[in-house]
Amino acid sequence: METQKQVVHFEAKKGFTTAQSNEHQRRWTERGWAQANENGRIDRSRTRLNFEVTKGGKVQKVDKSKSIPEKFLENITSRGIKDPNEKWPDNPKYRTVVDFIISGSHERLCQLAFGNQKINYEKGANNGSVQRRPEIERWAKDMYDVLAGRFGEENILSFVVHLDERSPHIHADIIPVTDGNDISFNKVFVGGDKYEYRRRTLALHDLFAAVNRKWGLQRGDSVNETHRKHHSTEEYRRKLSGQCSTLEREVDSKSATLKTLNQQIAQASRSMKGLNTMVSNLEAGRARIEAEIDSIRRSLSDDGLGTDRRDALRQKEESLQKKLDDILAKLADKRGKLKDAEKRLADLKRQVAASEQRQDELQHQIKDANSKVSKITLNKVGTEALWTVLRDFQELKRTLPSDRLSVIDDSLLEDMSRQGVNIITCASLLFMGMVDQATTFAENKGGGGGHSTGGWGRDKDEDDRQWIQRCLARSRQMMAPAGHKLKR
Repeated sequence: METQKQVVHFEAKKGFTTAQSNEHQRRWTERGWAQANENGRIDRSRTRLNFEVTKGGKVQKVDKSKSIPEKFLENITSRGIKDPNEKWPDNPKYRTVVDFIISGSHERLCQLAFGNQKINYEKGANNGSVQRRPEIERWAKDMYDVLAGRFGEENILSFVVHLDERSPHIHADIIPVTDGNDISFNKVFVGGDKYEYRRRTLALHDLFAAVNRKWGLQRGDSVNETHRKHHSTEEYRRKLSGQCSTLEREVDSKSATLKTLNQQIAQASRSMKGLNTMVSNLEAGRARIEAEIDSIRRSLSDDGLGTDRRDALRQKEESLQKKLDDILAKLADKRGKLKDAEKRLADLKRQVAASEQRQDELQHQIKDANSKVSKITLNKVGTEALWTVLRDFQELKRTLPSDRLSVIDDSLLEDMSRQGVNIITCASLLFMGMVDQATTFAENKGGGGGHSTGGWGRDKDEDDRQWIQRCLARSRQMMAPAGHKLKR
């Protein structure tokens, strides 16, 4: 059996959406299930096996009575903590929740969760007889204890274990609360700089690894050591493009749903209007008949009334009473239907509000994904354009006379045509704050000119473009030979 490894990944989020919460809690209507599980990724016959760990390490069914955003608000309000995004509910600026995904090698996690039970992973398969093993609960509680010990149990917002997907895994959401009762991802996770962030992240992975050893899971390889990427740029772009298409299909579905709901609302409104008219007419008929019956009863109280006249009035009273009973029965029926119609209309309006909210969320997600796709495409095109220009320039140089070549001596274009890859590599190291590595790289490539890199760093008011331009200028200086003065 190959080495079984742990998987720990975390991502800071600017709050938590209802859609993300529904995904974690499986908090969907039947229609929501159909849309969320369009690709059959989730085995509904195993959803009953999902569980959550709560305070004190208690294992229980997933509590769907409150969404994670509702739990977040309840948590910080009870502790007197201010939400830094309170002023920007539609466009949050600060990272207030850290989403952990904790898992491990498929074979080992399935063994903990299901033992020797056979799982059918085909779409639509029925695994209703599969039972959850206690080992997966104990492993989850150990992972809970790691997070509780590192970040405080009161800051664990949600801790849900999914056993209904291909590999068992944990979704744990942490509120990054400082000792001063403020929410700050930078202070809790990052620290003073990128180096501190890396040290803290490595230490966190080591902490999980120390506990996971007893479960037969080893620490995963560091990306910094293996130099592997989870996805290439092109793979990431394709993934985002696919995400956009999926989101747009859901938007179309939601639009159709909204249209249907609005048609049903119009129909329910017409039905209510008709029922109200019927009730009004019946009430008018009831009042008229009751008035006639009262008049007859007053006439019957006259002692001088003849026998024939008295019998006729009593027959008429009996006939009117039957009509009145019939009207009262119809009134009860119409009022019952009117009450049902009012409830139906209220339910439809709630569904419309929820669907419109989801529509807005989808539009924001599409906008964000499209923006990322555009940036990736722009970077790819820009990079290729740069190297094309440099290659063309190198070809052009061979045809230029010496007096024309002197014009471009010591220019950035000339330097880039000679050692563009080295200049960009050195600038990239500077951009990432790796000043020592940039200096060593420049020296190994024959550089030694320019100024000292002491005190080098990004200015707080610089945007990415300004910072990149400054890194390129400094890299060019560092790559120049010692004593060589560059043209300005």
